[in-house]
Amino acid sequence: MKPADREEILNIYDENHNYLGKEKRSVVSQNHLFHDEIGLWIIDVENGKVLLQKRSANKLFNPNKWGIVAGHVTADETIEQAVINEAKEEIGIDLGEYTLHKLFTIKRPAPRNYWTHYYYILASIPIEKFVIQKEELSQVKYFDYEQLKADLQHGSSDYTFSWDDIFKKVFNALDKVIYGKNKTV
Repeated sequence: MKPADREEILNIYDENHNYLGKEKRSVVSQNHLFHDEIGLWIIDVENGKVLLQKRSANKLFNPNKWGIVAGHVTADETIEQAVINEAKEEIGIDLGEYTLHKLFTIKRPAPRNYWTHYYYILASIPIEKFVIQKEELSQVKYFDYEQLKADLQHGSSDYTFSWDDIFKKVFNALDKVIYGKNKTV
């Protein structure tokens, strides 16, 4: 069996993030077990833009929708390694050239049952530098940050996320990164 054919093994936790053991990703998903996921925002502060990636039409969840670099944290990697690995795998970017910043971690309750560890980098990476993973994505594009927020606030279904309590918190934290401490959502 080739490594790519093996099912991912994830760490599982209780509702307080106490480690319980390891389990196959399919079992974690089927039983809604708590696990870790990452999300990476690539922020072009100079131009007021964020990079989003369009999910492939073949994806089971959120096909053809725009989102950020995201993925599961496997049992054999740290959270930071997962961010680095997902960026390399999905968009072909080596994060070793950038300073990786932690935004925050948030618990996503049932039915999702995971913790999302949000990170960001401040970078103006030319679109032609991205090498997308064709099985996962169809395109990457910079979006105007304020327009993205407006789209979400008006209920756009073009994205993998929506204007809910969790993403209000995400955008409030991103506002502080982009504009400084005084701007709020």
